[in-house]
Amino acid sequence: MENNSGIYPVNHFLTIETFMQRFIILIFVTLPFTLFTQPAEKKSACQFTPQGAAIDWTPGTRLKWSDFRAPEKRSPGFAVATSTCGFGYEAMQTGDQLKVNVYVRFYCDESWRNPAMRLKDVLQHEQLHFDICELYGRKFYAGILKLRDDHSLTRENMDELLSYLREEYNSVQESYDMETDHSTNIKAQHRWERMVSEQLARLDRFAGYKEF
Repeated sequence: MENNSGIYPVNHFLTIETFMQRFIILIFVTLPFTLFTQPAEKKSACQFTPQGAAIDWTPGTRLKWSDFRAPEKRSPGFAVATSTCGFGYEAMQTGDQLKVNVYVRFYCDESWRNPAMRLKDVLQHEQLHFDICELYGRKFYAGILKLRDDHSLTRENMDELLSYLREEYNSVQESYDMETDHSTNIKAQHRWERMVSEQLARLDRFAGYKEF
């Protein structure tokens, strides 16, 4: 029995330079210290996985700041938050039978936030990175089903499909950050939220990849 996996985590970050332009008046004129006085955090939903502490994407689970557990920032420059998420698969083969499990995960110990800048808009921006990851997990599962129907479901073909989707996924994530200016462009942020929500709904029939 063989056990193989493929995953492509992607790191996303929000720079403090663009973020501060939006909140400088709020910080220094209206609320000089409230941004640094935060309510108690809810317990993290991180669970053990073969790839480390992570959260599997589910419709009812929303990221919390306590899920960002990296001890230090690993992105360049001054960052408010960084998140790492990815989609992949595990394959187990017994004889001629290949069983595949697709997963979409947020990696807690690879994701970091500035404790002094835990703001709702930033967290929502990071959540949508995770939602985009779910979107591509569903596309990956749809592709696997097609490979199965074509009697060409092999690890080599799955890796080729995953590599293709990874390139597209990275491009979409970069466009999301650029168009929303890392959450500071509220109009663009809302447009992306609607767009991703609509695409997830269209691919809802492929949301059962955990049962495959």
